[in-house]
Amino acid sequence: MQEKLKPGDIVDGTFGKMEFVENFLPRPEDLVLKKATPPVTKKVTVVLDDFTVRVFKAKAQELGGSYQAMIRKLLLEYARTLKVDDKNMST
Repeated sequence: MQEKLKPGDIVDGTFGKMEFVENFLPRPEDLVLKKATPPVTKKVTVVLDDFTVRVFKAKAQELGGSYQAMIRKLLLEYARTLKVDDKNMST
């Protein structure tokens, strides 16, 4: 019987030894923005592979949202896991 992995455990992965981390990614349903007040935004250019765009477009259509908004929300949720101090961020 295999032991349950805990964050910080070292495992043999596809590319050698890796640290196990909790799944911090939100469900696609949680990425559809339906808030009245949008967050402060800044325009950037991001190049994504075709597969990623097709997956987000399909899921957005299924959930009745915007694929761009879903990608923004995913990046925001990931950035929040980094626990970076806003005061030390340059614009």
